[in-house]
Amino acid sequence: MAAQEIYILGCNRLGEVILIGGSPMIGKSTVSILLAAKLLYPCISTDDIGEILRTISDISPMKDTFYLDYYSNSGKDQLIADIVMYHQRLEKSIYRLIEIHSSWGSPLIIEGWALYPNMIEEIKSDHVFSVWLIAEEDLLKQRMIKSNFYQGANSPEKVIENYLHRSEWHNKTIFEQCKNKNQKFLMINENTKPNEIVTSIYEMINANK
Repeated sequence: MAAQEIYILGCNRLGEVILIGGSPMIGKSTVSILLAAKLLYPCISTDDIGEILRTISDISPMKDTFYLDYYSNSGKDQLIADIVMYHQRLEKSIYRLIEIHSSWGSPLIIEGWALYPNMIEEIKSDHVFSVWLIAEEDLLKQRMIKSNFYQGANSPEKVIENYLHRSEWHNKTIFEQCKNKNQKFLMINENTKPNEIVTSIYEMINANK
């Protein structure tokens, strides 16, 4: 079968949405891009949805604040409260995308940390598959330290501390919701390769059909 024919078949497959959730720096975007290439599905991030909505209303908790100042000057509880509110503001748009693409629209992969097992539980469709990436101990810390996210901050230690606190809270919240709602998840450590995760998700999807 020619490559063009495969592409057309992939794009004409209707009514399927794959959701990949997890905390920042766990590898959602990389995994989703690789899976999208494998399935010939388009892919969108919940961060993209947020950026689109910001053209209508500035819903970002950072607003006009430089991100390093935001993480340096905000308290840990405030960071968590801000992101919970921000994610709640994205819910209707995320639901609408899922509704369209799981019924009559083209297939779609949605990835992002604005996805939560508790939220997905309310979606009653056999055409929606979700999987969550859960970081094992110290993974998020290792990746945060290796990143250049905090470069240029007046207080790099404070940025790392605050950002990591929120990420670890989010990771724990997702993990607890997965267990409570009996949702599928994969434990990720520093040795887990993106292609291994893609293979596992692909096998889960096929087993679910």
